[in-house]
This record gives sequence, structure tokens and C-alpha cells, in this order.
Amino acid sequence: MTSTTDRRAAPTPVRLGVLDEPELVATGLAGMLGPHRDRVELAVLDGSTTSTDDLDVVLCDPLMRERTARDHVEQVSGLGTARVLVYTWNTRASGLSEVMEAGALGIVPKSSTTRELLAAVEAAHRGEKVDGVPRDMIDLFPLLSQRESDVLHLICRGMSNLEIAAELYVSVNSVKTYIRQIYSKTGVSRRTQAVAWAHRQGFSH
Repeated sequence: MTSTTDRRAAPTPVRLGVLDEPELVATGLAGMLGPHRDRVELAVLDGSTTSTDDLDVVLCDPLMRERTARDHVEQVSGLGTARVLVYTWNTRASGLSEVMEAGALGIVPKSSTTRELLAAVEAAHRGEKVDGVPRDMIDLFPLLSQRESDVLHLICRGMSNLEIAAELYVSVNSVKTYIRQIYSKTGVSRRTQAVAWAHRQGFSH
């Protein structure tokens, strides 16, 4: 009696590019996705990239450019056949509401977990729209503005002033100003007190 074994070919990893990001972000992505090479192969691209035809999905952050978010996404979409995801900290910046019309399949926060990022990349590879905004990025902290809330989220994640400036694309002096405003509005005087205040407001990550 002859038995036939149905062997399925292993799925091909998604070829993912991250376009023109600071070393901090690129290194972080490599660390997150390294253990999942069977699902995603990461390529770090610089600003001189002229084609994405050899990739499946590209992450880009239009907020790091002087042009509008829409224009930047249109430019990246025009580089080739790779599907585009906006990968940013500031998920409510002006102009991001138009990036879907410009060719992006969704907006993925840089605060996403590895599991969330993998799910978003694989969904984009399938051509599906992606809604990756986590709950903790939707509501502002009481008393604080949007940007102050963003800074406090990053403080709670242990980032230094320099790292926060790099992630939000503002100067270190601007970060220091936001922190002073946070301290004033919340009645604290130290980072640890600000983190404790954030946790009292429901911050849990």
C-alpha cells in the first residue's frame, strides 16, 4: 500500500523595508523582528532608495519630512510595487487623515508590540487596510495637550530627552519645555513622579 504525503511549501517571509529612519528606530525594528525571520525579512533603506519593487511592504514616517504627509506617502508609493504603511509616534498629526488616499494601507504606531507590528505587516502584504492605533494612543491624559501627552507616554517607556526628541522629530529644548509644562500641570517635580501620575490616570504599558 502506497501512502502519499501532502507536503506544503513553507510560506515565504514578507520582504519588509523601513525607509530612511534614524539608527535608533532601525536597530529597534531589527531586534523586534529578528526572532521572526520565518515571517518577515527586514531591509533598512536610506533616502537614496529609488525602487521598492523587490519588497512587499515598506514602513515610512512622513512626519520626518518637510513636505506634507500626503506628498511623502505619494512619493514612497511611486517608488514601486511595495505596499506602504505609515510608521509613526504621532498618530494624530495633521495630514495623516489623507495618507490612505495617497496610497498607504494604514497607520501603525511605533509603540506597537512585535505581535501588533507583525500582524499589520502581514495584513498589508495581503492588501488589507490596517488600523493599528492602540487604545493608549487614543485618549489624552487629563490636563495635558496632545504633544504633552505624547511626551509623557515616552517618558513612561523609559526614554531619555534625546530619544524622545528623535522619536517626535523636535529639538531637545522643545522636549524640555514640554516636560516643564507637564510638571506644572500635574503638580510634580521629577520624572518618577510624572510616571506615577500617569499610572494613576490609567497608563498601563
